[in-house]
Amino acid sequence: MADNDEVKAARRDLGRQLAQLRKAAGHTQHGFARLVQYGRSSVANTETGHQYPDRAFWTRCDTILQTGGVLAEEYDRIAECARQQRRRSAIHGTAPWPVAATHTRPDAPGADDGSALWEHEGSIGARRLALKSCNDDDARLAYLEDEVGRAVTDNERLTPAVLLARMRPLRPYVDQLMGGRQHPPHRVRLYGVAAHMSGLLGTLALDLGAFRVAHAYAAEAFDLADAAQQRDVQAWARATQSLIAFYAGDFHDALAYAQDGLCRAGTGPHSIRLTINGKARALARLGDRYGVDKAVDQAFTALSDYPSGSQVSASLALGPYCQARTAANAATAYLALGCGTDVTTHLTTAIDAFDAAALRGPQALSRLDLATAHLRGDNPEPEQASSLALEALTLTADQRYESVNQRARQFLATARPFAQQPQLRQVAELLYNRTQIGARTPPALPSPS
Repeated sequence: MADNDEVKAARRDLGRQLAQLRKAAGHTQHGFARLVQYGRSSVANTETGHQYPDRAFWTRCDTILQTGGVLAEEYDRIAECARQQRRRSAIHGTAPWPVAATHTRPDAPGADDGSALWEHEGSIGARRLALKSCNDDDARLAYLEDEVGRAVTDNERLTPAVLLARMRPLRPYVDQLMGGRQHPPHRVRLYGVAAHMSGLLGTLALDLGAFRVAHAYAAEAFDLADAAQQRDVQAWARATQSLIAFYAGDFHDALAYAQDGLCRAGTGPHSIRLTINGKARALARLGDRYGVDKAVDQAFTALSDYPSGSQVSASLALGPYCQARTAANAATAYLALGCGTDVTTHLTTAIDAFDAAALRGPQALSRLDLATAHLRGDNPEPEQASSLALEALTLTADQRYESVNQRARQFLATARPFAQQPQLRQVAELLYNRTQIGARTPPALPSPS
């Protein structure tokens, strides 16, 4: 009968309302069924209107979904309407579906014909609750942002493997949150967290020599930042992509990422890192002395806009690069161009700062650059250079960064004319122990040409 059909329709609406609220809260049918102590098929049948459980079920649903009793209240209304319908049917035969007086007005369009023009008020209420519901909040986002900040700070203090073990489980957790519902400001923050995590994981993969994984993570970092339209995070991600491309030997790509990042950074804090770590070093490897001079000057000029201090910035700085980082990267660029004097000038400041901060990665890299500089010029100093190289590899014996390994190879290539120096053999053997584990014999030091 018509009345019976309308009761069924109301029950289906209630089932759909439950489905909306469950999904908004981030529950699967299977997981929600365990919480309400019903079978998954019962939950599925209820949501499609094929099953209509008792009031206790709806009360449990309200408690778990924190609806304030909306579902049980609607269950009671449908039950009362069904009772009225049965009474009227017994006295007068079939009667129209009674709509609760508190939800209609006599002059409302369609109030006397089942309100066919309107959605059921329960569906509207479900949408309101879904709008207010969120599987994220300020506390959770603050926790994730703090984890990212700590990881960036610890990047050169913990071994890549240790930090990777700490961060890798967080990335799928963030991805799970992204599959739920958030208000726009929360979602933008969540995308920013995901971008920074992917970028950090990319640099850890780079440290361990996994270039393809590093490229994939860094590309994901930029895509997340781009989707959220966060230009600051976009610039940070481009700087990370440029870093990975540089150590992969893709210097044109490193330059392209840096230049695009600078367009997004504007005069923001990431412009320093993009200019000196990305643009200047890539230009140096491409042989552009004029471009390097200009980039170095731009980086130090931009650095002057920020307060100076003795604290060394993180290598993946979420803010501006510090004086020591800027100087060290300028030295690396000039070293690639064969400008020994410029290298030693910049490294004088950098090495002292890195030693004070006890950052082994930067300590090793700057020593290897200085060692290579000591092999060049009119008065080469192979003994002092070898001592610096040995010190660098010893400092990072338990942190076998790919960047340090590459810099050590470059040092040995420069040391060819001094192959008879005993300490150079030690450098070659240490590098072999770091990078050629499993090989039968260490690689021979190149003979003098």
